[in-house]
Amino acid sequence: MVEAKILNLAITDKGFAVILKPIKLEKVVPISIAYLEAQSIMSSLIGYKIERPLTHDIVNSIFQNCGIRLINVIIDNVHIDTFFSKLVIEHNGKNIFIDSRPSDAIALSLKSKAPIFIEEHVIEKAGIILENSEGLMKVKDSIPFTYQRFDREDIKENNEESLIIQNDNSVNEDNLDKDIPKDNNKKNKEELQKLLDQAVKEERYEDAARYRDELDNLK
Repeated sequence: MVEAKILNLAITDKGFAVILKPIKLEKVVPISIAYLEAQSIMSSLIGYKIERPLTHDIVNSIFQNCGIRLINVIIDNVHIDTFFSKLVIEHNGKNIFIDSRPSDAIALSLKSKAPIFIEEHVIEKAGIILENSEGLMKVKDSIPFTYQRFDREDIKENNEESLIIQNDNSVNEDNLDKDIPKDNNKKNKEELQKLLDQAVKEERYEDAARYRDELDNLK
């Protein structure tokens, strides 16, 4: 088994996909996920706490209140484009393996801060190599879709460009902070928080990530 980290949550022409990056390997493993799981994963990635608990929040609360510890998550098989996984939990001194959809398993791993592992044969069969080009993650090997990057640096750059255009085309990044009155910071934070809340509710995750970065910049 190889430990993996979440590289990105991406939008493809097939919907949402979570991109897992096995540590010290060049390949990544893309796994298609549904909207609700994408919402749960995205809220954890950007550190946003939803007012009403989602399913994975409830399961995590059950774990915590019933003396159950999520040890790790294992992506252990793939058939065509369907992945299989297991939750490894500890309860009453015993390790228990529970079948789970990878999307649920990954969401729970983020809630519990448990590591994710992928079996080597899954990486060999489903792993792909990505290359960066013009803000997109494009695939070297054949695959029927292209990934849109969600990394925070790109969001920050796009943010700054939008602010510059809205204020003055001649304004550069060095003067950007000077052109925004400090008295408006509180108002801006409140407006951005409302936009962030609305984006999460409407499952517009890219917008949510952008608003979160704007809030961070103001802070």
